Amino acid sequence: MTQRSKQSSKKKTVAHHAKRLYHDTPKFVHGMVVGGFIGFVLVLTLSAVAPSAALSLQSPRDCDTNAVINCGVLTTAELQKGYNDAVNTGVTSIYKYFGITANDIKNADTLAVSGRVYKDGRVMVGKNLVATNAISAGRRNAQGSKKITYGGATFYTRPPSTSFAIASIAAYVYMQDGTFKAAILAGCGNPVSATSVTKKATPVPPPTPTTVEDVLPPPTVTTTSTQLAESQPTPVTLAVATTTSALPDTGPGSIGLIALVSIVSGYAFHVTHRRIQRKRRAGRI
Repeated sequence: MTQRSKQSSKKKTVAHHAKRLYHDTPKFVHGMVVGGFIGFVLVLTLSAVAPSAALSLQSPRDCDTNAVINCGVLTTAELQKGYNDAVNTGVTSIYKYFGITANDIKNADTLAVSGRVYKDGRVMVGKNLVATNAISAGRRNAQGSKKITYGGATFYTRPPSTSFAIASIAAYVYMQDGTFKAAILAGCGNPVSATSVTKKATPVPPPTPTTVEDVLPPPTVTTTSTQLAESQPTPVTLAVATTTSALPDTGPGSIGLIALVSIVSGYAFHVTHRRIQRKRRAGRI
């Protein structure tokens, strides 16, 4: 037998076994295989078009005259509604003053992250310090506030040390290119600005002295400061409540969907095949 005949024989043998396997396998199984594939494609499609999980925070609500958005914004949906709500006059102008745009609000689910603003001026995202020297806004004048009129809205800015009644408040934190941009307090919707924390520059060593003047120390001059000594804040142990958002449990649901489609397809395939077989036996096909 030639080499070509041997290869042809092998091909026929493989085709023969495949055909026999197909006929010996119950049609219900064929339908399940097809249905499983359809279910798998369906799961992938739904996963691709499913919206991202909405960001939500836990915080006491401030339903007072100082809140930029009355009773706060504990979800991004509330944030978007409060931003566009005509009742909250001046919200867009106040946010714009703090560098928060309409696009930032519209895409808060993807642009903002969960963080906290502390009474001492720190802004934290998880365990990472992202900004210091925070300044928040409010609608009501209070001690240590600065009056601002911008875009037709009048509001007041001050540090959290003079306005926070608790150690820290949950906030939506906006980061841009890895640096702090702005924040919004969840309990009241008040915006926050702060000094972004940047990496420390590598210190440059002093030049090597080359003259006698360089070697000699500078003369000591005694002066009297005109500024008050910088106050040292009393150390405070802060209790941070961390909320972990559970991811949607899609695993078992996806498997169940694939199994359901497989069973339904298997049954449909089986019933259709039996009807075709009956028609053939009756001579109608």
